[in-house]
Amino acid sequence: MEANRHAPTKLLVLGAGRQQLALLDAARKRGLVVVAVDRDPSAPGFRLADRRALISFEDEPALHRLAEAERIDGVISPANDWSVGIAARVAHRLALPHPLDPKTAALAGSWLKQRERFAEADVPHDAWLGDGPEVTVQAFSLGGELHALSGPSGAAALAARAAAALGIREGPTSTRIRITARGPQVIELAARVGSPEEVEVVRVATGVDLNALALKGALGEPIEPVELPARPLAA
Repeated sequence: MEANRHAPTKLLVLGAGRQQLALLDAARKRGLVVVAVDRDPSAPGFRLADRRALISFEDEPALHRLAEAERIDGVISPANDWSVGIAARVAHRLALPHPLDPKTAALAGSWLKQRERFAEADVPHDAWLGDGPEVTVQAFSLGGELHALSGPSGAAALAARAAAALGIREGPTSTRIRITARGPQVIELAARVGSPEEVEVVRVATGVDLNALALKGALGEPIEPVELPARPLAA
């Protein structure tokens, strides 16, 4: 990637649907050259991209060839859990910076593997069909420390345990947790930013732009410790 040092920073975004619009817009406003892929030719996010490719996320070899040909500087999967692992593997093969290594991304992208790992690490997680309200903890990890930006304190602490159990030390997470009579229980963890609505709530309430942080993480740019609100925002 040496020859690409002085070229415009180029980001590969896996997905150009409605859920990816906010991140694509943030990337464009930053002046990044955006290469977006989606198998839907009418995907609305294509209008925000500099390059677009009709590729299915299931075609990992094609994604790798595209990334190599475009000489990308980073890759991100902002809304699809199952393509988080693909993004990590593409970055790994091209020796690009990425918040997740392929092994960690594989754990994070599989609900069954998550549950196995949570059981091994004694992380409460039997809440899929349980009673009680559900909250979502939006967070960003830096150097192994999870900075929770939403959710009550008990849920935020559990989200940190869940991320640690999966080996997540860097990048965004969105963790669904049910508050039960036995205490908070993890439903699932997504190693990505949350929905556009959740990201916007965090931005308005705390001033922290998770999309901006996710872009920096995908490009290997330095990130200062997140300035947290006095109390986490219930979500």
